Amino acid sequence: GFRKKSISLGASFIAGEVGAILKERGQIAGVRLASGGDLHAGVVVNAAGPWGGEVAGMAGVEIPLKPVNRQVFAVKPQTPLERALPLVIAPSGLYFRSETGGLILVGRSLEEDPVGFDFRWDWKRFTDLLWPELARIVPAFENLRLIRGWAGLYEVNTLDSNAILGPWPGLKGFYLINGFSGHGLQQSPAAGRYLAEVILGRSPALDLSCFSPRRILENRPLAEGGVV
Repeated sequence: GFRKKSISLGASFIAGEVGAILKERGQIAGVRLASGGDLHAGVVVNAAGPWGGEVAGMAGVEIPLKPVNRQVFAVKPQTPLERALPLVIAPSGLYFRSETGGLILVGRSLEEDPVGFDFRWDWKRFTDLLWPELARIVPAFENLRLIRGWAGLYEVNTLDSNAILGPWPGLKGFYLINGFSGHGLQQSPAAGRYLAEVILGRSPALDLSCFSPRRILENRPLAEGGVV
């Protein structure tokens, strides 16, 4: 997909961990790899997902980003549904939808979700917290089997749960594409195109300047309510 096309256009992919961000005379000069060696460039894009806060810190930039554990469960009703379910989001934030193989995916964000790089999932979260509410909403789900579960990380923007997108004021060449808070998969194609156009000095096809990092410095939240 995107990777293959970018390589055909001349991009190179280098596997490695960034150990430092290089600066010269108040502007970006490249990155230093943890394994040794420098990559010199006048532009560095922070697209590090849940690690975005740490990477920003290497440049002396502080952004309101934290990695938060999120869990999803795959269950199978004892009685097959007559038709597939769309994505349903309850007022509490509980969500569920049909998946292939007769499975239902279920999840819900909680205030007490662990902060940090924790990839563990807990079946009791489903049986004790999610299942009772799920069965109240859909009585047919009183009888089901928990097939599996998994956990991943949201890169939560604690200011407003929205993207931090664009150049960082005061540090020429440092660009951010962070803080999507769980909806980055849907927005990444448009956000990536926008940022590329900004870096190249072109007029963006979409005006996404409302997501500028400047609002972080000015404490102007752009509140997002559609986060699950």
